[in-house]
Amino acid sequence: MSNAPPARSVDHSRVEKTEIVLPQHANALGTAFGGTVMSWVDVCAAVTAQRHCGRIAVTASIDALHFRAPLRVGDVAVLRSRMNAAFGSSMEVECIVEREDTATGERVLCVDALLTFVNVDDQGKPLGIPPLEVGDDDDRQRADAARERRARRLAER
Repeated sequence: MSNAPPARSVDHSRVEKTEIVLPQHANALGTAFGGTVMSWVDVCAAVTAQRHCGRIAVTASIDALHFRAPLRVGDVAVLRSRMNAAFGSSMEVECIVEREDTATGERVLCVDALLTFVNVDDQGKPLGIPPLEVGDDDDRQRADAARERRARRLAER
């Protein structure tokens, strides 16, 4: 009998959350501080990681975070995160931030990010995580790309 946790689908841990860019989130130009947006991304992605592993997961790295378009005071920011791949005790989570026009529903990509989380016990030691069940070609391509990025990261150590 195996003690391995059952695989979980990508859909199991998807997260979508919204924020309104308020004056306290913005610089003198009226655009959101990068650090504020990074914080929103980290929290959104952390919920995805924790849903996947069923317990606390901590941010190990942010491999890429790109600001593509500004978020301005009054904008609605929609954050969406999803699992890309699961490894022994770590996982790659992708998060995007879009600006939503509430009148039309149109969205513009503002930020995309790739984060690595590690599942940890109460003493901070890494724990195993459930495998990721990939459902379609897009999921498989994302998982393959995540494995390649992980291999490069490990080789750079």
